Amino acid sequence: MRKQRNRSLLKQFTSWYVWQFIIALIIIGVVVLGAIGFFLLEATQDEVEAIEEQLLKVTDESDVQQSLEEVLYPDNTDYYVEILQRGEILAQVNDEEELDPKDEMNVPWFDRYIWNKEEGLFYKSDVTFSNGVIHVKVPLEEELEFLQLIFTILLITGLVSILLGSILIYQFTKKRLHPLLNITDEVSGIEGSSDLQKRISEPSNPKELKELASTFNQLLQQLEEQFEREKSFVSNASHELRTPLTSFRGHLNLIKRWGKNDPAVLETSIQALDDESNRMKHILEQMLTIARNEHLETTLEKVDLTEVVEGVIAQFEARSRVPMSTNLEQNVLVLGDREQLRQVAVIIVENAERYTTEGKITVLLKEAENAVMLSISDTGIGIPREEIPKIFSRFYRVDKNRSRETGGTGLGLSIAKEIVENHHGKIEVESEEGVGSAFTVLLPVILK
Repeated sequence: MRKQRNRSLLKQFTSWYVWQFIIALIIIGVVVLGAIGFFLLEATQDEVEAIEEQLLKVTDESDVQQSLEEVLYPDNTDYYVEILQRGEILAQVNDEEELDPKDEMNVPWFDRYIWNKEEGLFYKSDVTFSNGVIHVKVPLEEELEFLQLIFTILLITGLVSILLGSILIYQFTKKRLHPLLNITDEVSGIEGSSDLQKRISEPSNPKELKELASTFNQLLQQLEEQFEREKSFVSNASHELRTPLTSFRGHLNLIKRWGKNDPAVLETSIQALDDESNRMKHILEQMLTIARNEHLETTLEKVDLTEVVEGVIAQFEARSRVPMSTNLEQNVLVLGDREQLRQVAVIIVENAERYTTEGKITVLLKEAENAVMLSISDTGIGIPREEIPKIFSRFYRVDKNRSRETGGTGLGLSIAKEIVENHHGKIEVESEEGVGSAFTVLLPVILK
């Protein structure tokens, strides 16, 4: 199938070049034949006009027949000439009666030319003098034979040129298409392959094919990175779900062995099962959120971000053990999805609460010159400097033991970052271990 596509492409290019070559040869042939024919007929016409001047003088001679023959001899003895005066023939050469008028027909668009079925093409001319007329018919057989010879030469030359040109054009086209055909073969080789590290060789020229191969390689690189992210996601998700399931199995075994006889073991195991089920529910909800965010476009509409943040703060203040300090500018509007923006605020506040045991959480919202800034800072355990670049990776947790105790999944900040970027914004973090962390969300302002 691949070879058929290659041959088809090569055939198309070659056929196109060959047809252009044939058309060019036909045009050249028509021009050459037309030019030669034109000059030959012009020469014949000039010659006839010169002969006619001599024939007018012949009419004044005493022996018109002899004078006529002398004028035409020796170069023009094939002319058909008839001199009439008062309806009588004074002289003639090559009796016109040999040319049957029934076999003659005028050549369209050329009044001075006639075609005789027996004798071929003629040039005719009539010259009048006192009480008479001279009829002249000149056979153009030699001119036609010469044009036929030229046509034959052009035809043979054209056929040879087309044959040689087709071979040369085929080889030239094959050479020029070789990089493209190589790219096609390599892409076909990648098709169905499980090796995502394969790349297409980039030709040094032409520039367009080099850019095409480079674009393919960038696409393959993106596909590989996406596949690795999905692979890592599935692996991490499997690991994260395996942990609560293992705990489930352990506590179920405890209940089977001692739960019926020991109320303390039963109560502890039931509480653990409840905690792990909530943890699994939280993981699955966040995994579904990630999948939904990757496949759905963000609907942008005017959102009162102040109102959204106030709602989140009210939700956490009702149950939080960490005091919260707020400084919210009123009527801060942004373009975005209200529920997704609320989710970003919930994730960051919840993250701050999870890792803060003493001190407070501070929430600041204001509209700067070029952006809307939402800053949420805490006085928690902080993040080690070397860990900061990793915190937005899926399933990454700075303190894995503490996250497991508090229900952290390692997906929240990853989700928040994706949502913010879908809103054409960015999220920044500053942190110092043992001092606290500050997350800043920057969103575009609404142009007024």
